[in-house]
Amino acid sequence: MKDLARAIAEKAELAAKSFYRLVVVAGPPGSGKTIAFNELQSDKGWKLLNLSKALSERLLDLTSKQRRLRTADIVRDLIEEQGNQAISMLDNIGLLFHPALQQEPMLALQRASRNHTVIAAWQGEVVAGKLIYGSPNHPEYRRLDVKDVQIVAASGHCLAGA
Repeated sequence: MKDLARAIAEKAELAAKSFYRLVVVAGPPGSGKTIAFNELQSDKGWKLLNLSKALSERLLDLTSKQRRLRTADIVRDLIEEQGNQAISMLDNIGLLFHPALQQEPMLALQRASRNHTVIAAWQGEVVAGKLIYGSPNHPEYRRLDVKDVQIVAASGHCLAGA
C-alpha cells in the first residue's frame, strides 16, 4: 500500500473510535486522493462514492428550497445505502459547496459520520490548523477550524483532529 493510502487507513482506525468518525483527505487536484481511494477500494473493499454525481441525481427533481433543506439528509442516506460497510469514501464532494444549496459542508459530513466511518476527499489544503477549500475570491471558499476530525494532508503529512 502506498504512503497516502496507508496514512488514510491509519486515520480511519483512529476515527472509528471518535464521536465523528470522519477523515478528511485534503489536497489540491492531482495530489493523489482519488488514486489512494481506488487503492483502498481494491485492497480493503471500502466503498467509494462519487458524491457530487450521486447527490445531483437525488436533487434533480427537487425544488431549490427542498434541495437546501434535504441535502445533508441525502448525503447521510447515500452513505447508509452502501450497506453495513464500516467505511465509506466520498470523492468529488464539490457540490456540497455550491452556493445555491446553502450548506455547511463540514457539518453535513460530520452528521453523516455519526454511524459510519466516512473518508472525504477535500479539494484544498491545511494551513495553520485551518482547513481551506477554494480561493478567497470564489463563492465556494471556506476556511474552517476543525475539531473532532482526522485530517490527512495529501502531501503525505498527517494531522490529528482537535
